[in-house]
Parts: sequence; structure tokens; C-alpha cells
Amino acid sequence: MSTVVQPRPLCLTFDAADGWCFGWYHPPAGPGRDLAIVLCAPIGFEAISSYPTQVQLAMALAQDGFPVFRFDYLGTGDSAGELDAPGRVDAWLASIEAAVAQARAHSGATQVALLGIRLGATLAVEAAARIGGVDSLLLWAPCPTGRAFLREMKAGGREQADGALHAMGYRYTADTVAAIGRLDAARPVRCPSRRVLVVARDDLPMEGPLPKALRQLGAEVEFRVLPGYAAMVDEPRAGVLDTDTLEAVADWFGGSTAARTRSEPAPTTIEDLRWRTTGAVRETALRCGSGGSLVGVLAEPATGTACDRRGQTGILLLNVGGNYRIGPHRAYVAMARTLASAGYTALRLDIAGIGDSPPAPGQPWANLYQRESAHDVRAAIDALAQRGCREFVLMGICSGSYVAYQTALVDERVDGLVLMNSRLLEWSPGKAGDSWQNSMQQYAKSTDFYRRAAFRPEVWRRLLRGEVNVRLIASRFFALTAARLQRALTIGDSREESLLTRMQRLCARGTDVLMLVSDADDGRDYVEFHFGPSGRRMRAHPNFRMAYVPDADHTFSRPGNQEHVLPALLRHLEQRPAPQPRVAPGPEPVTWLGPVGSSS
Repeated sequence: MSTVVQPRPLCLTFDAADGWCFGWYHPPAGPGRDLAIVLCAPIGFEAISSYPTQVQLAMALAQDGFPVFRFDYLGTGDSAGELDAPGRVDAWLASIEAAVAQARAHSGATQVALLGIRLGATLAVEAAARIGGVDSLLLWAPCPTGRAFLREMKAGGREQADGALHAMGYRYTADTVAAIGRLDAARPVRCPSRRVLVVARDDLPMEGPLPKALRQLGAEVEFRVLPGYAAMVDEPRAGVLDTDTLEAVADWFGGSTAARTRSEPAPTTIEDLRWRTTGAVRETALRCGSGGSLVGVLAEPATGTACDRRGQTGILLLNVGGNYRIGPHRAYVAMARTLASAGYTALRLDIAGIGDSPPAPGQPWANLYQRESAHDVRAAIDALAQRGCREFVLMGICSGSYVAYQTALVDERVDGLVLMNSRLLEWSPGKAGDSWQNSMQQYAKSTDFYRRAAFRPEVWRRLLRGEVNVRLIASRFFALTAARLQRALTIGDSREESLLTRMQRLCARGTDVLMLVSDADDGRDYVEFHFGPSGRRMRAHPNFRMAYVPDADHTFSRPGNQEHVLPALLRHLEQRPAPQPRVAPGPEPVTWLGPVGSSS
């Protein structure tokens, strides 16, 4: 592959159907090829879990000289709209067609290729057949039909009485379910492309009927098994693809006669700094930090921020694990837009090593639970301060709450914290003998949940069938009991007790804290151990509050969870006392690049 320095990707938005889509254009390194590649992402959970892989694919292909365009379909990711709006499948296909036009316009390439993953591959076949003239089509672990995708979603989801499907945090309406069911990659209206590569799942390396069906339509079809799928659709982590896989993908695209190097330079892309509006909210991309290395999306009221307390309050939503800035099942998009509709400024930020913010030199992608991430959050606070914000509230689920808390410890500008389902707020990785910390890295449910479950006959039936992880549950009870015993026998302030002490100091300083806890979440054991049930060990501090979310999972993905959480957030923000006067530290060096590109 090429070793020429690669230009930084350009963030932009573009019109599609009745809304706008969010996308990234990766200019080629060195002289560009005449074949632009458009990435068609999966739908739902797989879109988030595979996001690190999508970024890596785009970077690798651009490094090899291909102009690459990736984007979020309407109603997904950072784009406008909602998943439960009508006509979603048609909107996704329209998004692909608009993305192809954008790829051509920004790159100047005369030929285009599509790279689709999972249901994105199914959509890519349909879109390519409609567009016509698609040179190459790479289908990675394609769902041969929409029905195949729905079967997988139903296996881990819940069908609702109105025909809708709720699966892995996403709700597909009856209309969308029916439209997905009509997708059939083996029966497009015409041959989608002259050359096709079907890459099988490495955990299920079967060719299936799709390659044969596409050959019968006249396509030159190749079938391969490449490593990477199983890791790609697991929990979002580093998303590191095997070098051989990256080279195989680039070589296959490079085998097209259209992949020749262009003699003329690519057109110069000009960044149009417009906001985009969705409902009562306007949004734009934002870069901050040293050299603008950190990426986020800023949401504000469509009418502009007011000069009241709401308008001067900046809220940062911090990454959950390796999930990029939209949050699990797009929860952060809903939160940010709800907050902006209420008058606040909300920034959903990718800290370094997650999403579209590259890691610091020498650091890996998705390096979680790092105190150094507080530096990124402070840079984002600087950027919001430059936009007129005077109060700052940090929010995060799980590891996002860790980063929020650690930032508050070192930056007195933090006026409020919303810590949701915290598993750890202090952590010393690899500390010998720390069974309590280590146990919180093994996902279970709260001990309260297991105590209540012991009275349900169906739980005992599952236990007899071997469907209950007794060892995990026992280890959690043991670790919790041992930690309580150690605390009782320790004279003075132990390390475990220091979290309580630090939280008390934060609240005494004037920082307002809300802890939201799912009633069955295993993080409940952690926060109750330190702060007591309902936060009673913090009762001397009225600006600390702990609230429970009923029938909720770790990321509030169950039906009705968001309807509980969003009003709770708004009530909490309204009830916050006025901040205490204090001298804030000077801002750290920050590069404010303003809103980043929009193109119609």
C-alpha cells in the first residue's frame, strides 16, 4: 500500500430524500485513482459495533489512493430523522444514491464502487441496480435477503403487538419490517455491477446462493473468506483488521480497470460552514483539541442560544465504551437533541481513540478507562466556553461516567455530573489482589436482582437446565462481601473509601451530581457499596442524588427506558442550584475550527 501522507478526512452533510445525511470524505493519498468507493454501513447494532472497522477500511483504502466516502443513512447515526419514521428503506436507498453523487463530486472520479456490510450490502445491491454503472461491488457478510436479517433480529429481540420489532435497542416499525422483508439481493431489477466480490463471514464460511444468483445476472463474481467479520460485529473496540484482509480488499478494488491513477488533480473541496436543522434543533460538526484532532457534533436550539442560564449551559456527552459519539442504540443523539430542544447546548464528543478522533501518538484505539482522557474533555470545555457557555455539565454511561468523574476532579469548571450506570469511577488496572475492581469487569446483574430472582420458579428451571452462570453470580457475591468486610476491618480511610471522600469533596466544592442507576444493573452494587442505597452515605450533600430507572438494562435500551431517562435529565437540570462563585483555571491550548463542512 502507499506510504504517502494521507490528508485528513473532511466531515460534511448532504441532502437526501426529505432530509440530510452526515458523512465523511477521505481524500486519497497522493495522486487519486479514478474509482471512488462508497461505504454502505450495516443497520442497527452492527452499524455501531463495526464503526471502528469502517473508519479503518476508509483510511486504508484512501492510503492506497482511492477516494472514499462513508455516511450515515437517514434516521441513523448523526443524520437527520428517526429510525421509526415511515419509508425508512426507501430513505436508506436514497441516502446511498445521494452519497454516490457526493463521492463523484468531491473526488472527480468517473467510476464508483460500493462496499456494503451486512444489511448494508443488501441495500448496496439494490441501490447499484437502480443507479446503474457501478463498476465494482464488494459485499461483506451480506444478508442474502431482508428476511434473513429479520430472523436474526427476532432471535434476540421482541416482536410487538403492532407488528413492530424491538431488537438490540432499536425499534423497527411494522412498515419498516415489511419493507426490509421485501429486500432480496439475489433478485435485483438488473445486474448491479460488472464485478462483484462476496466476502463470507469468517465464523460461517459458506458461499450460499447469492454468488450463483449474481453470476446468472451476468456479473463476474468472486467468493472469498477473509478474517475480520466476527470481531467487527462484536462490542465496538479497536476494530483492528488483519493486514492481509486490508490488502486483499484494496488489491481487489485495484484490479478494476477503472482504478487507474488520474492524471488531473482531484477537485478542491471547500468547506461550507452551514448549520443543519432537524426539528427544533440545529447541528454541526465541531473539531477541538490540539490541531483539531477531536471530533464532536454540537446541538443547539434552532433559533439560537438564549442569554439565559439554559443557553449558557454546555453539556458534554462522553463515549460509552468503544461506541462512537452517537452512543449505544443512538441514545446520545436522542439525549442531545432533547436537551437542545429545551434550550441547552449539547456536544456529543469522541475522545481520542474512539470514533473519528484518532488516538494520541503511540496509543491504541479504544483505550478505555484512561485518566488522560480528561485532557480531551477539558479541551472540549474550552471550545464550549469560546462559544459563550458559562456552566458545564458532563454526562456519560458506564466508562463515559468514569471520564466525566475524572475530569471533574481536575477541572473546577465542571458544575454538574450525570453519571449513568457507573461500573467503575476509580480504577488501577492490574492491581494485585483487587477482586472487587476485577469483578466489575465481568458483566452480571445486580445482587438485588438475583435475590429477587430466587423467588421465581422459572429461574430455578433455567438453573436446572444449566442456563445460569452460577460461577459468575457466586464470584460477584463473594467479591462484594469481601470488599464490605475489608472496609469494616480497615482503620482510617482505605482506598475503597477514598471514592466516597472524593465525591463528598466534589459536592462540597459545589459540583452537582446525579447518579442514574438501572435497577438490575450490576453497576448498582458498585455505587451502593460506595454511596449507600439511594445515596444515603451522601445525605449530608443535597446536591448529590441517586435515582433508579425501573426495568432498564445497562444502556437504557429497553422499550420505555428513554421515555423515563430523558424527562429525568431535564428535571435534574432545571432543579440544579446556582453554581458557587469560584476561580476557574485558565483554558488549555485548543484549536477551534468552527463547524465543519456542509454540501448540498
